[in-house]
Amino acid sequence: MADRKQEAVQRFDPARRRPEMDRRWSKEVEDVVLEIISKTGSPKQAAEAVGIGASTIHDHRRRDPEFRHRYAVAMDDAFNAVLGHAFTRSFDEVRPSDRLTEVLLRLRWPERLGQFLQMSGGNGQGGGLDPMVIGRMPSEDRTALIALLEKYQEVAGDVALEVQTHDLALLD
Repeated sequence: MADRKQEAVQRFDPARRRPEMDRRWSKEVEDVVLEIISKTGSPKQAAEAVGIGASTIHDHRRRDPEFRHRYAVAMDDAFNAVLGHAFTRSFDEVRPSDRLTEVLLRLRWPERLGQFLQMSGGNGQGGGLDPMVIGRMPSEDRTALIALLEKYQEVAGDVALEVQTHDLALLD
């Protein structure tokens, strides 16, 4: 097992050159790779399209800071495209996806809405806010709701603190 770990460390050492993998790498190949990644988010598909291994792409990403940056931008583009499709699906008139809407809300407002939905039982089990309804609210109403929920959490935290303090006073 230790031999495999050492082998992996050597294989992924950023300073180690792999000239045998650079045979087909060029500026043109790099541009095509990044274009495909920006559309698909898949280094494997990009590698297959230009006739190289996905490990070659990852090798260049580790060794070349400029390529690493451009790769990250391409992956962000792909992620944003997927996110856009997910938002569209979550608002589908025929079959809206409550679960997808909840995931998107947690992604968009993790520190604000995610915690409240978890606390209030808004996970499809009743007793909480329906993320589908929240997702369909106008932006300004959604912002107002989130502000009110934050105030609610503050007061709930204060009440919990008062109860704890009261319980401790009874123990004295």
